[in-house]
Amino acid sequence: MSYNILVINQSDLTQSSKIVATLATEGFNAATGLGYLTIWSRQDEFKPDLIILGDTLLIDSFEACYLLRQALDIPIVMLGKTPGAGAWCQAVGAGADCYLEMPVYYPELVARVKAILHRYELSKLYKRDSIR
Repeated sequence: MSYNILVINQSDLTQSSKIVATLATEGFNAATGLGYLTIWSRQDEFKPDLIILGDTLLIDSFEACYLLRQALDIPIVMLGKTPGAGAWCQAVGAGADCYLEMPVYYPELVARVKAILHRYELSKLYKRDSIR
């Protein structure tokens, strides 16, 4: 199955382009957008299975993650420049499935995206089977 991944990182288009290219070489259908509002405009058109959310947005990235989590039931990977467990805890508290410090180590990003999508698919199957 080919997954759609939307990369939102407003100020660092070079980083976003590298992430999209890396994910594409791994077989993902990846696209980038310029900002938080792009998510809502691309949601119906692109139908992302996972969002990679950078920390340079028009609104606070943790708040953006929280709002996305309230509206969408898809995995969110946050990228940020803040090192340490505090940022990781804040990201997870906002609803992210993962927080990675920038600059991103691309093999780790790909491995985490694959693992998160695999667990998400398994949880959807479990939910569907338990409803029956």
